[in-house]
Amino acid sequence: MRVILPAVAAAAPLHVALTHKPKTAQQHRDMVARWQERSKLGVQEGANPVVPMKDFQDSEYYGPIQVGTPAQTFNVIYDTGSSNLWVPSKKCISAACKTHKTFDHTKSSSNRADGRKLILPYGSGVCAGVLTEDLVSVGGLGVKNVSVGEMILEPGQVWQESPFDGILGLAYPMIAMPVDPTDPVLPPVDVMMKDKQLEKNQFAFYLATCNPPTSTSAPVDTCDGSQLTFGGVDSSKFTGDITYIKQSAVQPALGYWLITGKPFKVGTQELACKSLGCPMVVDSGTSILVIPPNDFANIGPAIGNVSTDCSNVKDLPTLSFTFQGTEFTLEPEFYVLRGADDNGGSECQLGIEGMSAGVPGLWILGDPFLRKYYTVFDRDQDKVGFALATQPGSSVVV
Repeated sequence: MRVILPAVAAAAPLHVALTHKPKTAQQHRDMVARWQERSKLGVQEGANPVVPMKDFQDSEYYGPIQVGTPAQTFNVIYDTGSSNLWVPSKKCISAACKTHKTFDHTKSSSNRADGRKLILPYGSGVCAGVLTEDLVSVGGLGVKNVSVGEMILEPGQVWQESPFDGILGLAYPMIAMPVDPTDPVLPPVDVMMKDKQLEKNQFAFYLATCNPPTSTSAPVDTCDGSQLTFGGVDSSKFTGDITYIKQSAVQPALGYWLITGKPFKVGTQELACKSLGCPMVVDSGTSILVIPPNDFANIGPAIGNVSTDCSNVKDLPTLSFTFQGTEFTLEPEFYVLRGADDNGGSECQLGIEGMSAGVPGLWILGDPFLRKYYTVFDRDQDKVGFALATQPGSSVVV
């Protein structure tokens, strides 16, 4: 029998505090090496270098959810590039589950068996488990009968080392797994919408940045200040107006938050997306910017090399994205990644990679863009909004 529990109606926007865990310089180097290795594999196979849309080893922002009755608390990546909610199962056999919280559905009075298998391919390997339904609390809002993946297999070092336990997908339901037209899996936001629990069917990200390490201060492990808002926006997190961009005509076929950029500039040079524009996924779960290899062949040299000692960051060019006639600039302080080196100082690397995300010509607007621009995802109007995010300081670790 399906358990029906009263849900708390949202009379105002709900806020979820997110934690930022910045990478060290070595972790940045390891990340770049992983992407470059996949690029080599793609070339060997006679195709453009391809990386799976999701590799959460590179994700840096996470926040809490509660599952079940009584509540069991987990930290999850709130990810606009995927659509499933999953946490490790008490029955998990992978080493990763020994270092993370696991969900025991036998201790939840609101749990209902589903029985369908959940198989999700990631850059680190294929994660597998089963679906159940339960009460999920997000920002204090109880959402009943949510599909939850209980993962039994989590291969790869990434899941052992990650500071988060699972994933909460915020993309569209057509990419939620398993695909089942007769009984589709709904992401948590879609359940909120179906039950009319949100004042507005939208959510918004504010991604704060950590202060950089110095020769006299220890590198930060994590820092607070980032926030995800459901049901509206938080006007204290941005300045000026929100500019809304309609999604691409091909968005329904892909299920991502997809907009079209036209053109793209490095400094004053228009180097990509000139005529038809470029499809760009707005993705909170990717910690860099991803540009297709053919475009990056021109863009990379125009940006130039980033000095590891950060001495030339201020001299690097400004990048410009144009959406529906409005230009959004991105300065090097956002697209250059700073990490703590072995001596406690800062080391810099370019936070942009030339890779194929599996769809020809697809760009990924990851965290470097979302750190500068407060980003609103509007399901009622199927559009994405950007406004200049409030910046607590001029020096940041990204």
